[in-house]
Amino acid sequence: MDMRKALLQELGLNEFVVVDLETTGLKPEEDQIIEIGAIRYKDGVEVESLETLINPGRPIPDFITRLTGISDDDVKNAPLMADVLPKLEKFLGKLPFVGHQVNFDASFIEYQIRAGHNDFKGWDNPAGRFKYFGSVRLDTLFLARILLPFMPRLRLGYLAAFFGIDLDNAHRASDDARATGDIFLQLLDRALALDNDVIEQIIFLLFANSKRAKSFFVPLLKFKTENNLDIPALSMVDDIKMAQHYYNVIGSRPFIPEMDEEDTLELIDAEDIARFYEPDGALAGVVDNYEFRAEQQTMSREIAQGLNDGGFVVAEAGTGTGKSMAYMMPAVEWAVANRAMGQRVVISTNTKNLQEQLFFKDVPSLFRARKGDFKAVLLKGRSNYLCIDKWKTVMTDINQRLSQDERSRILPLVLWVKQTRTGDIAENAAFQLERNRGLWQKFIAEPSYCPGKSCAHFKDCFLMKTRQHARTADLVIVNHALLFSDLATGNSILGEFQNLIVDEAHNMEKTAANHLGTRVSYWTFRNFYHRLYEEEPRKTGAILQLDFRASKGKLTADERSKILALSGKIRRNSMRLKQNVQQFYKAFFAFMRQKSKTNTELIKVRYFSNHRFFRDNPEIIEEIEKSMHILRRQIGEMSELLLDLPAGRFEFQDQIYREMQALEMDAQHLNETFSFCINAGEKHYVYWLEVPAGERNVDVVMSAVPLKIADLLSDKLFDPLRFAAMTSATLSVNNSFKYFDQRVGLNLVKDKTVRDSLHGSPFNFQSQIFMAVTDFMPDPRNQDYANRLIEMIKNLHQRERRGTMVLVTSYSLLNLIYNVMQPYCDAERILLLAQGKNGNRSNLILQFKENRDSILLGTDSFWEGVDVPGDALQILIIPKLPFDVPTEPIIAARMEEIKEQGGNPFFEYSVPEAVIKFRQGFGRLIRGKSDFGAVIACDNRLSRMQYGRQFLNSLPVTANVYSDENEMIDAMDQWFKMKEQ
Repeated sequence: MDMRKALLQELGLNEFVVVDLETTGLKPEEDQIIEIGAIRYKDGVEVESLETLINPGRPIPDFITRLTGISDDDVKNAPLMADVLPKLEKFLGKLPFVGHQVNFDASFIEYQIRAGHNDFKGWDNPAGRFKYFGSVRLDTLFLARILLPFMPRLRLGYLAAFFGIDLDNAHRASDDARATGDIFLQLLDRALALDNDVIEQIIFLLFANSKRAKSFFVPLLKFKTENNLDIPALSMVDDIKMAQHYYNVIGSRPFIPEMDEEDTLELIDAEDIARFYEPDGALAGVVDNYEFRAEQQTMSREIAQGLNDGGFVVAEAGTGTGKSMAYMMPAVEWAVANRAMGQRVVISTNTKNLQEQLFFKDVPSLFRARKGDFKAVLLKGRSNYLCIDKWKTVMTDINQRLSQDERSRILPLVLWVKQTRTGDIAENAAFQLERNRGLWQKFIAEPSYCPGKSCAHFKDCFLMKTRQHARTADLVIVNHALLFSDLATGNSILGEFQNLIVDEAHNMEKTAANHLGTRVSYWTFRNFYHRLYEEEPRKTGAILQLDFRASKGKLTADERSKILALSGKIRRNSMRLKQNVQQFYKAFFAFMRQKSKTNTELIKVRYFSNHRFFRDNPEIIEEIEKSMHILRRQIGEMSELLLDLPAGRFEFQDQIYREMQALEMDAQHLNETFSFCINAGEKHYVYWLEVPAGERNVDVVMSAVPLKIADLLSDKLFDPLRFAAMTSATLSVNNSFKYFDQRVGLNLVKDKTVRDSLHGSPFNFQSQIFMAVTDFMPDPRNQDYANRLIEMIKNLHQRERRGTMVLVTSYSLLNLIYNVMQPYCDAERILLLAQGKNGNRSNLILQFKENRDSILLGTDSFWEGVDVPGDALQILIIPKLPFDVPTEPIIAARMEEIKEQGGNPFFEYSVPEAVIKFRQGFGRLIRGKSDFGAVIACDNRLSRMQYGRQFLNSLPVTANVYSDENEMIDAMDQWFKMKEQ
């Protein structure tokens, strides 16, 4: 039997059409169709097509032309949409309609049909939008999210490449439609390979009578059942291979007997390690197009020597040094040589993205080069891991634990849970974690919920397995957030370790402050009572679960009476807490807004003990603390009641008991945090309030972080260590490491040596960068500066149509530049992108790379971690020196501390911080040996203030100072022409 053909028949898809449109934009009401590609399939084979360009009756935006290749000249003689529409309607008929993000294309067609009928009734309601067209719509993106949870991206081109489908002319309607049709058929094969229980779960989550279930999954299950198809199709093997790309353990470690008291540390040979990097060394044998870098080799020697001698190494490694491999090789050599002495090495990176890059890219290369003689583990915080017990509980009790919307949003988890080896949600791009963090909280491995070894799923627990592997690994790869969370909890996560390497170490102080501090907000309270008991927008919470299960269980009358009586008290107190919290935060927000001079942006206000609002509202504060205290006690009583019950009295008895335990701990922690922030009495803490913009969000966040981070790091992090290395491309200021050493507490270290070293970059920055300082610009504090800056950006871009990034220091300047330049860019057909305007950071970078003469405006998060190699970025503009706002609470507190000690806070703190950030921004331009471009620094304090030399001396290139704009642009133009000869 032709399974695919038979399944299509069962699904009612023996005939279907696939449509892709190219348009002038994203809104059917405002934008026009410029190309139609429609393919009709019969029995899974293409039988007919409709392909045509459309004259939109307006100019095609330049970025659309770059994206699609369709220009105004291409469509000037093409038919109008009104002329093509009858033919398209006839082609589509009443056949099922398939598309990638199907409602995008379907909405454009529906709008055109409605325009012909002059009927837009109900158009604004997406749920009932399709009145004339598209009774059955199947979305390949929706199906891919369920069936391909391990796929890192689900864009059409990426899926086509995965399935080996030719898509050379991406973003052309016919080619995209044909690729979509082929992808749909491939997804059909994968759906056929699903286990029946997975299909049943999907149907239950969607509801069996929903359109999505009835049009695909219900007949799919019927087909499989009737034909007794229990053997997975061959296609599932490919999906499993994709799943195997994700793992958190590399290698294995042989059994090591218990350490003998006479064992001593074995030194490693720094020269042997250095030979590893030679052009004919082991690394060259596993890395394609390997390039020997002397700086990398030198740094490796230094790390090896530090491991032998003990103490601390601070190593600045310029862009392109390959610092990760420079420190990993000696780290592995040390750990392997001294396994019997428990000398594993912990490596910490700034972000989870960098952590994964290290583990999935660099560690495998090292593993191959060393012929697999070590074990490395990727370890994250527990909120990244799925709790199997929670998943099974929710999936067994879906109606009580998930809203209708949540049922749909967890669909990408269903197949992933069966196939994942790590339980790390970062594997599952289809789930879209950033949009679903609240939902993911229902499935994470919480410490207060976890029963440890008594859990029925302990042997399979993803978190416990990973932590156990980490304790027996040679290398443990973590991120700064986990490192400092572990520090705050007394090494409860990582256990004891003696060797640490911190990458991107310039972020240490800031990250440590965030994770050693605390914060509380309206949402902190809301999340608590929502988990406990909430009545709006619908009744939910653990107490509701308890009442429901207890009412259906085998409890005695006395047991049921005690539980229901206590749960009634908890319900009432939960609602009382909610009322008090809402009253408190509404009044708090109004008070803070009355004091604020702006309603347009987030404001941060430092506060001290006896804050006026707290002083004037003691009753409501006391009521909140009282409610929290009573709730904690009552939840504890409920835990004891449930603990005393014989097992099996009601369904989910153990899980609900553990939820009560978790909520009791949460209540205690929340009450302590709230009181700590209200009292603001800890001398060595900085307290501040964050007040949101606008009137809709009435939250006011209270934050508190320790001020003396250097002291904490010296005592808690460095003192127990035998060896530590801190590295980054930006640690020095004016070629000195004094500032970094002081900020992280290395100057306080006793009985250990601290070695500072600077390793240059293998890049030739002097040749690769045109560096200009605009002395002709007004002072950045001048009111005319912004307008003059915008004029210069326009003039520069008119002469040099190259990818340009502008790194600003505030959203207010970013918004001003964007608003003034938007009409100009539209007229010149230049794509203008801005943080907060055109999508998230990843999407902005992708668009910027695809449109080579676009302008990208970025603020804080774009100054580091952004990688745009090649000619997509050739001009980098830095308008102002990135000084921290001196009124920022934690900045003000640090500066006050320096002043109290008799120092100069501007020169001892503001300037060094700004130099490091300036160097990070500068580093965005050159990412490879063949890159070249211009850096334009538009702050004349670089050339006119004495401290400006510290910024320029910290760069690997000589800056030219220009007193005339035309002269600078001419010089830059000649430089580019010379580079491109």
